[in-house]
Amino acid sequence: MSKVIIPGTGSWGFGLAGMVYEPFVLMLETMGYRRNQNLFICFYDWSDRIEHSARYHLIKTIQEAKLSTGETKVNIVSHSMGGLVARAYAQSKEYEDDIDQLVILCTPNAGSPPNYSYWTGGELPIVSPSKFNFVHFYMKMYIAYLTKRYKGNKIDVIHQHFRGLQDILPGKDYGNYLIMNNGGSRSFVEYQTMNAQNSWLDQLNANRSIIGERNIRTTVIAGTEEESIKYLEVLPSQSIIQWSDGKVKGAAYTNSGDGDAVEESVFLLAGNHYTVAGTHIETLYKSEAILRSTLRG
Repeated sequence: MSKVIIPGTGSWGFGLAGMVYEPFVLMLETMGYRRNQNLFICFYDWSDRIEHSARYHLIKTIQEAKLSTGETKVNIVSHSMGGLVARAYAQSKEYEDDIDQLVILCTPNAGSPPNYSYWTGGELPIVSPSKFNFVHFYMKMYIAYLTKRYKGNKIDVIHQHFRGLQDILPGKDYGNYLIMNNGGSRSFVEYQTMNAQNSWLDQLNANRSIIGERNIRTTVIAGTEEESIKYLEVLPSQSIIQWSDGKVKGAAYTNSGDGDAVEESVFLLAGNHYTVAGTHIETLYKSEAILRSTLRG
């Protein structure tokens, strides 16, 4: 969080997400890391496009880490959207051969269906499981803030001021994920016919093998055993902007996920794969043993 994202919130910090990430940073410190010595936090503008975050935030943090430590390579530990920011740099033409290890936790490498609902409808009109979902809570609050601050159509406001959301829509590697209910007849909406495609993620994933070719050791950790949306059920919509490919009315769930990202999406990226029973947030802390072993190597 910062005044870049929400005016009046000051310089870069965790903001509300501090309840999630401050304990995680403390956990890393128990492993021997120290902030601004050999542990550097990359704050970035998640409301903007992911490539922007990689170019103007992550690269700067990596340069700071190399300069401060005298090392030529860094290890990146990333969570959720942060994993896509890391990949955007690691797979880019700007890459400077300065990543030794890439550790990704709970990153929807093929995208995540609920983001279609937020991007095209401005909400997730589905009764959530009884367990509190921090990500959905955060999304609801931020979209409410945007619609209060900016005047005009809610979807136009989201598309103009929350452009990073577009980059975590499901891509073609996720597969068809909308089930159209048209007068009792149900069928998948073909991804290639959709208005809400994720061309950025499609291109990133088409080039994902370059991470291995650049000898970046990769560890991918997925949360599991939590009720997660795998498919969305939609009704026909007449708009190409709001509910562009169907209005969300329901969902089909799987327990092979962390409540936000399903395992298949996380594990699209090659590397050493691990599953941890826990939510999108709990997986951070429950991965301590894996992180200790991985970062020591």
